[in-house]
Amino acid sequence: MKRLAVLLLLAFAPGLCLAHSGKARFHIVVDTDGAADDLRALCMLLGNRDAEVLAIVTSDGAQAPDRTAACVAGLLRTLHHEGIPVGCGRPTCTRIPEWRSRSERIDWGTAPDSEARTAAPALLAETIENEEEPVIVVALGALTNFDDLLAARPALKNRIARIIWYNDCSEPLTGANYCADPGAVRRVLASGIPTSVVSAAPGNPIRIAPPLLDSIASVESPHARLIASTHRRPPLANLIDEGHLQAWDDLAALYLFAPQLFDVRQLTPTVTACTLHDPSDEGFCSATLAVLRGRPDAESRVFYGFPTSAACYAPDVEPIMAQARALYGPSEWRAAVLTNELHGHLGIYATIGVKMGIRAREYFNIGVDDIEATTFAGQQPPVSCMNDGLQVGTGATVGHGLLRVAACDAPRPEALFSFKDKTIRLRLRPEYAARIRRDVQRGIELHGDRTEAYWQYIRALALQYWLEFDRHEIFDLETVETK
Repeated sequence: MKRLAVLLLLAFAPGLCLAHSGKARFHIVVDTDGAADDLRALCMLLGNRDAEVLAIVTSDGAQAPDRTAACVAGLLRTLHHEGIPVGCGRPTCTRIPEWRSRSERIDWGTAPDSEARTAAPALLAETIENEEEPVIVVALGALTNFDDLLAARPALKNRIARIIWYNDCSEPLTGANYCADPGAVRRVLASGIPTSVVSAAPGNPIRIAPPLLDSIASVESPHARLIASTHRRPPLANLIDEGHLQAWDDLAALYLFAPQLFDVRQLTPTVTACTLHDPSDEGFCSATLAVLRGRPDAESRVFYGFPTSAACYAPDVEPIMAQARALYGPSEWRAAVLTNELHGHLGIYATIGVKMGIRAREYFNIGVDDIEATTFAGQQPPVSCMNDGLQVGTGATVGHGLLRVAACDAPRPEALFSFKDKTIRLRLRPEYAARIRRDVQRGIELHGDRTEAYWQYIRALALQYWLEFDRHEIFDLETVETK
């Protein structure tokens, strides 16, 4: 445990963090077979800003590939990461795992109705071929999809930096992920792609227990809360009570972020066996929480973290702080605070811009300074004030050349957001825009236009909207076809 604490300090301590660009360190594709440990691993990967999840594909195992694809789509919808593509693999299991019926009862979230699924090898080929950065594979199931990919497109192995694959045992190869498609495993491991086979310490299982879930639930993240909520109700709650659930595939996610926590043995010139060297529940809990929390400076370049002391905030802002952070998360709080300082007063449309920008980033599940935006809010206040919020919320600033203000005859609270080859449109729903107009007009009637009393009234309205307007409800979102 002492050794693990030192290694965690090296991995996450503020005094040892170096300056960074804010870009993701890891660009990954994930393969899952839909088990409970996969859900935990996906939440760890999706919730940490050091990883950009390019695509998720499904393989046969704990659930059938098509059913897992629907589960993953439901998970992404629940977390509002709908922009991440999902591909469906092919059935391979000659023997259905005995735990499949339990896996099928886990609530991952509601998937979109009748959504077409791209074949997993095709999605992998497109994703890996178009990605500028080296791609890391995090495999939580069988290696079927990568075997199929390499058979169809052998040259793409040069675009895969490494594979991190969880399997119960590396010497000899045994376990559920191996047995789901042994031939695929042998061929992928022989392909020459650097591969880390991750497993728990032999004979020292790490139990998923209520104290761990309590700790995870305390993390200020929807990804952490989703792990806790799904594991506190049947069927997973029953399995935890029985002492059945262990850390399995979630160790692959842990290895991505903190490989120094694992003992490594070279099996072949390109394959290593990686075993967690502290098998204690406390060690695993500390490491998992560190991944779920991420780096405190993930979105900052000057701050390490962001001020949360009530003494730092104006008397009328402090009362909404705890509730706003709980409802909408620290990223929105941070961006809204910075925007209103930049904006010069606490503005309504500036805050709308923040919420729109955060929603766009959330859709693609990306950090700041990764997105291009075209705003239709014009150059004339009050609607143009939205542009300040967009810049801070997304990091797409005029200075970076990532924000463009479109010329339009009728400025409106609407913007296009593009990331890689995808574009979405977000617009403030008419009922919210109408409410703002009515409330502002009421302020003019009561206090006159641009009087001190009027600005105090607008400030109070902005605080009210900041707390009441949920970014998941106030915008219409549509995907835009691009040539």
